[in-house]
Amino acid sequence: MAGSNALAALRYQGGVKSEVQLNFGTIPTAAGNTDMFAIVPEDGEFHSADFSAVEAIAASDSNYVTFAIQNLGQAGIGTNQILAATNNNTTKLTGGSALQSGSRKKLYPSTSSPALQVKAGDRLRVRVTGTGTLPNTLTGGVMVIRFVA
Repeated sequence: MAGSNALAALRYQGGVKSEVQLNFGTIPTAAGNTDMFAIVPEDGEFHSADFSAVEAIAASDSNYVTFAIQNLGQAGIGTNQILAATNNNTTKLTGGSALQSGSRKKLYPSTSSPALQVKAGDRLRVRVTGTGTLPNTLTGGVMVIRFVA
């Protein structure tokens, strides 16, 4: 698939790890959700995720973004949250961190081991939620999600 809102790359690395890359296009300044979807390539466990965008966003407790990955499972109705629902996965001033221009923002996994388990074919909803009014749009947003077998 082509385009900024498409699954951009899927690579296998020696059968030990697999990786899914999502290109978000533009994340608007207005409050709301920007969703992307990915399919888990093989059975295993969530390993890590990073996000990067062209623009920076300063840390703020009123105007910030939150990152989430939900495993919808094979039937599309799963509720497991792969990322921790904590301020670490935000650009909040309290407990989060700013998003630096062109830099990688590490995202933090859930502490629930069962939530990290994935099966080949599981559908993931990757969500970036804007709260308040962001100081600028985020263009060139890219997230890389890694799994281990």
